[in-house]
Amino acid sequence: MRLRRFPGPAALVFVFVVSCRTAPRPPPPALPTPLPTATPDLVRATPPDVVDDLPRDSLVVAIDRDLEAGERIAAPSCSASETSRALVALRDAAARPDADLAAFVREQFVFGRSTGRSGGALFTGYYEPVLTGRRRRDGTFVYPIYRRPDDLIEIRLGDFDAAFAAITIYGRVAGGKLAPYYTRREIDGDRVLAGRGLEIAWLDDPVARYFLHIQGSGIIQLEDGAAQRVGFASSNGKPYTSIGRLLADDGSLGAEKPTAPAIQAFLRAHPERQDDVLFQNERYVFFREVVDGPLGHLGVKLTDGRSIAVDASLYPLGSLGYITTEASSGHTPLRRLVLVQDTGGAITGPGRVDVFFGTGDQAGEEAGVMSARGELYFLVPRACASRAASESPSLSK
Repeated sequence: MRLRRFPGPAALVFVFVVSCRTAPRPPPPALPTPLPTATPDLVRATPPDVVDDLPRDSLVVAIDRDLEAGERIAAPSCSASETSRALVALRDAAARPDADLAAFVREQFVFGRSTGRSGGALFTGYYEPVLTGRRRRDGTFVYPIYRRPDDLIEIRLGDFDAAFAAITIYGRVAGGKLAPYYTRREIDGDRVLAGRGLEIAWLDDPVARYFLHIQGSGIIQLEDGAAQRVGFASSNGKPYTSIGRLLADDGSLGAEKPTAPAIQAFLRAHPERQDDVLFQNERYVFFREVVDGPLGHLGVKLTDGRSIAVDASLYPLGSLGYITTEASSGHTPLRRLVLVQDTGGAITGPGRVDVFFGTGDQAGEEAGVMSARGELYFLVPRACASRAASESPSLSK
């Protein structure tokens, strides 16, 4: 969620204070953060050499799942029905082994290159972890994951003023007034939600619980052999803060890059600092039990390697994309058609992409080290291209 200052006397001002302990050794220079450029428009581009490095049947599956969302899908300057027709045609082409998929895509779609992030798009990865848990607090299993509290209020400001249609705030009623919802420190440190029957399961590792929040979904292996799948239900509405960035900037990681494995290793090696570090990220995620998944923000099941998360306030959910980047492990090129089916608290701004790698440890290893620059294209069906050109001159011929 991008933070904005609301105009007028009833302005809401968000103040975020970050404090972190300085390591004894001199910190290295702060890692540069790629910043959005001033104009995050999609610029019409000559189609690149479209090479798809995944099996075609996975594209067929991803499109079928996309179409399940019905009226919730769109493409830049395209309605749901127009987007659906274009995706059905692409699906039919992908299902024919003899079809020249690259030629079909170039003929049927206009490529809009995302230029809103200097140096190219920034790609990271996420996955669905498999954790060990208990239905009840037991022994070392003392770290709960919570379902959405009934006192959490979600307010879409667009219901009150169309000027704020893209803004949602979260809070609770305290003393007859709307107050911010509890922070991670209050929930996990002060245990303000304990005793309310909100616990879905109990884990034995606070670090694993934190990273379950980051991923937004997971599978919990229970004591009787049952597998309990959980998915994102809501959050406390607080902005996301990267603890990896904090640990890198204060020198705690040394020469290590702030990847998920490096952050986890540091936290487990320094249990005395776990709370101090984890509480810096005030954002807290609540879960729900799901039968099948993992489910993205679009409400459909994600497809390994094909589903991506972006800032849904900038790019339409359900739209078709093409990415060119590389996996950080082994520098393997990633060239593929993808579907926008998810979003996330850390995925904000133009040219920011999170690639879904799948379920389990191997997917976690690949996703955890993924951090690379590349190109992000959105594919606009030609039937909508003239409208796109009128709305965004940068997409004109």
